[in-house]
Amino acid sequence: MAVAAAHRLNGELVSVDSRQVYRHCDIGTNKPTAAELDGLRCRLIDVVDPGTPFTVADYRRLAMEAVGDLDRHGRLPVLQGGTGLYLRALLDGWNLAGAPPNPELRAALEQRLELEGPAALDTELRRIDPASAELAQGNPRRIIRALEIHAVTGRAPSVARQADPPAWSTVVIGLDVPLPELDRRIEARVTHMIEAGWPEEVARIRREFPGADLRRLGHGYPELAAHLDGRLSLDEARQSTVRQVRQYARRQLTWFRADRRVQWLPADPDQIVERMRVGMMTAEAS
Repeated sequence: MAVAAAHRLNGELVSVDSRQVYRHCDIGTNKPTAAELDGLRCRLIDVVDPGTPFTVADYRRLAMEAVGDLDRHGRLPVLQGGTGLYLRALLDGWNLAGAPPNPELRAALEQRLELEGPAALDTELRRIDPASAELAQGNPRRIIRALEIHAVTGRAPSVARQADPPAWSTVVIGLDVPLPELDRRIEARVTHMIEAGWPEEVARIRREFPGADLRRLGHGYPELAAHLDGRLSLDEARQSTVRQVRQYARRQLTWFRADRRVQWLPADPDQIVERMRVGMMTAEAS
């Protein structure tokens, strides 16, 4: 859908995916292929190597640069992807508290995560800042970052994260796909990715980047590593990945349905492009 829209509206793609920023993780993050892009460039994929820290602040900075560059060249930025935190940080202009990552503090929080579990850290964040806890949605990485901001700044993360939204006119579109169809597509996609060489991709990443945390690369990477180690059969790894991706898809729907900017449309390129054209014309007339 994004490729069709970019082609018809003189646009270029900007990825909004927290996993596709990692190089070498092509199959498991479902990066668009050259054939799928059909001559288009997709920015903000293949940004860092596995194991290299990459934060939402890094994403926002690079995305602002990409959108500015496209605007200077008269191209329409078509943002595509499902990482809601990245999209909200970009569109709402988060400054992310001005607290750079603290490796020592983060290591201590990650050790607590291992020893105490995510529920304990979530409880602590809810006591400090309920709004940030709701925003984190139980995601351990987001909880740790919020606790890190509080420790460094002494302020509630939701207060420290002041916003300065860019002066953009935007049209935000969500694809309205029935859950049974979405579940079917997820299972088919995971099966196809495994058949396309995903286990070999995981083996190569482990060999070339032994320090990389596979959990940060996306669903399925730890499960396939367990399969390669003989701890799971390939079908068990597949089933576990399908289950996790389905659960994640439901969390994404909850996140985006709470955003009133999102217009829900069927997966019809003509209808989507027309809605985007109307939004552009309205912005130009205002």
